[in-house]
Amino acid sequence: MMYFTHADIDQIILEDLPLHDETTRALGLPDRPGTLTYSARQTGVLAGLAPLLRMATALGLRAEALAADGEATAPGLAVLRLHGNAHALHVAWKQGMNLLEYLGGIATATRQMVDAARVGNPRIQVAGTRKAHPGARRLQHYAVMCGGGMVHRAGLSETILIFAQHRAFLPGLDAAALVARAKAHSPEKFVLIEAESEVDALNAARAGADGVQLDKMNAAQLAALVPQLRALQPRLTINAAGGIRPDNAAEFAASGIDILVTSSLYNARAADFSAQMTVV
Repeated sequence: MMYFTHADIDQIILEDLPLHDETTRALGLPDRPGTLTYSARQTGVLAGLAPLLRMATALGLRAEALAADGEATAPGLAVLRLHGNAHALHVAWKQGMNLLEYLGGIATATRQMVDAARVGNPRIQVAGTRKAHPGARRLQHYAVMCGGGMVHRAGLSETILIFAQHRAFLPGLDAAALVARAKAHSPEKFVLIEAESEVDALNAARAGADGVQLDKMNAAQLAALVPQLRALQPRLTINAAGGIRPDNAAEFAASGIDILVTSSLYNARAADFSAQMTVV
């Protein structure tokens, strides 16, 4: 689903191993064969297994996957067993736990948001933004996808999204001129305009934007505005952003929008896993 490079994996390892493992060195830990088993302590959605498998390989460990990213977890369910020597197992141990717990938390929160939203609209999509933790965006985006969500924008190069901050430097251009300029220079790119008011949204639709992102509007405002936008441009992609939670996701989705855009998923509570070491 997502490719993690050798550099990605090396960065995860080196973050926790800048030089060596001082504890194993100081204790004279024998480098004997053993196993490390990760098990879930709660229900949720598994994420982080794919980069953890790559990390295990990089450390010379043999990985035995017992589940797959995107699958449901349950208390006591073993998801991965690593085989190899003690020193490598101890390097993998905590960073592996971090991947499973932090990414699993995001995946679980995403699944909850998707399930809640689809009560209001079975076709709604939930998208994680690029407002992720610096240095962890690819991992967090991966977790969102494991939970059944999608990536809103992987980065600045992907699509054209015109914010008020851009328009501040182009005061002489209205929405139509901005869309025309964007399409002239990037004819293959999707052009999206963020709108903070009904007037802004209607102007964006009239201007020929491919999509409009409605920022911080409540569900009632969206329900009144969406039919007007569809009347102007039936194929317009309509996003809603701001204030979306599992307890109101269905109401937002029922307004007729296409995508719920949120960064709240990255602040999800971490999943809970155990790690057991045994000597072979």
